[in-house]
Amino acid sequence: MRKSLMVISVGLVLAVSGGIGFATSSDPTSSTPAAAVPRVVPNSGQDLDASILALQNTLRRVPRDHVSWANLAVAYVEQARLTGNATYYQKADDAAARSFEVSPDENFTALAADAAIAAARHDFSDALSSADQALAINPRDLGALAIRADALNELGRYAEQMKALRVADRFQPSTAIATRYSYAYELRGDLDRAADILRRAAAAGSRADKAYTLTLLSDILRKQGRLEPAARQLAVAQQASPDYLPALVSTARLQVAQGRLEEAVRTWQDVVSRQPLPEYITELGELYLHLERPDEADAQFAVVRTTIELLDASGVRTDLETALFEADHGSAARALDQARAEWQQRESVHVADALAWALHRTGRDREALEIARRATALGSPEARFWIHRGTIEAALGLTDDARTHLRRGLATDPGLSPWQRDAARTTLATIEGTR
Repeated sequence: MRKSLMVISVGLVLAVSGGIGFATSSDPTSSTPAAAVPRVVPNSGQDLDASILALQNTLRRVPRDHVSWANLAVAYVEQARLTGNATYYQKADDAAARSFEVSPDENFTALAADAAIAAARHDFSDALSSADQALAINPRDLGALAIRADALNELGRYAEQMKALRVADRFQPSTAIATRYSYAYELRGDLDRAADILRRAAAAGSRADKAYTLTLLSDILRKQGRLEPAARQLAVAQQASPDYLPALVSTARLQVAQGRLEEAVRTWQDVVSRQPLPEYITELGELYLHLERPDEADAQFAVVRTTIELLDASGVRTDLETALFEADHGSAARALDQARAEWQQRESVHVADALAWALHRTGRDREALEIARRATALGSPEARFWIHRGTIEAALGLTDDARTHLRRGLATDPGLSPWQRDAARTTLATIEGTR
């Protein structure tokens, strides 16, 4: 999953330029001209501290500027995502509440901020509700349009997601919508079309847009095994924005794909020091396991557990991340509890994969296979989905299907965790040995 688009990309909902077309969005009821209100663009190398400072300075001068309060709420959410500091979620709540206090009626900007906060906390039903309320007031609000598409995606309502993207592209063509369109096609396995959208968005956008879109394009090329083109696109992205953190994440995965594992360790260490998300820390820990450095892996996994506890305490739902982590590195029973809890909330392909894997880890393979088929129903180029399905089929003695799907997983994204790849190869070798 593109974390840059889900938790992800909360601030991107306020991006207003670039992409396949150009768009601007403003609140006509604001007491401050739209151009004077700093807009937060995530995953762009933007100086978020400066944006927050500018918004705070604006609010000192115009304390009843409800648009700036709403923007500040989203900026704090983005700060939480970038730093891993969950205390920013409360600041985001407070800023959004202040926007509503100043302008309690027809305040679509604050409703869009509420949607962004809910999405960041993985409460996608509430995110969708708030986005719909904002759009009922202003159907052209980019923030609400983008979050609505994100929420439908995360809820597994994929046909509605595509419809929402078509509406958003008609009302607000932009980098924000173009990248979401690209991900929709990527999720459905149409990588060439997804890549073409990103190329056009990069050509039309700003330097920040270029860093964002070319990093995503590099990820697609890596999944296709086109490592040299992936490296070239990533180099251009980093040139456009040298401190852009998602490009560093992509660099780590590209180094893994290239077999440069010690370099990948150093890059992942840099990443987690700057953005300690559970999935990033887990990737570093699994790389240590592959390199036979178990003590260092255990230290990282301990950090994962602490990070999840802190996020949970701040109201951020981590059932999906916890289920995947516990299934591989902790309690299978806890993994199943977490995965089932998340499945009650949303039936996306990512949650289906986590639930199927947790069911497998607890010995419920027949039930697991039914869910694993749902995880792979879109043909998504997610190596883990296919490896999990193949492993479950192997456990059930479905050798031909297991061989097909394990091979497909291993052929998808050479940047996958080497530890995960080792396990898949072992299972495949066992199958091949029984022929």
